[in-house]
Amino acid sequence: MDKKKLKFRLGIILISVSVAFFLIIFALPFISMNLKVKVALTTTLVIVGEVSFWVGTLLIGKEVYQKFMAKLKSGEWLEKKKKEDNNQLTD
Repeated sequence: MDKKKLKFRLGIILISVSVAFFLIIFALPFISMNLKVKVALTTTLVIVGEVSFWVGTLLIGKEVYQKFMAKLKSGEWLEKKKKEDNNQLTD
């Protein structure tokens, strides 16, 4: 496999894993464990999630990240979703 493709895939995996770390934080209040452990685990998950996100971003490259953020901020993906929902309702 090409080294560039490997870096890109690893970056995507790291960004996906970072999302999972942040989602786990929302489940922690429902798990029965000591409060000190929950606080320590939450702090660890936030730090590890941030680090994996930014390392993944560095691996995928500045251009890909900027394109993704531009689409995310523009709301273009949301408008497309609304159009698809309207088409399904009229069919």
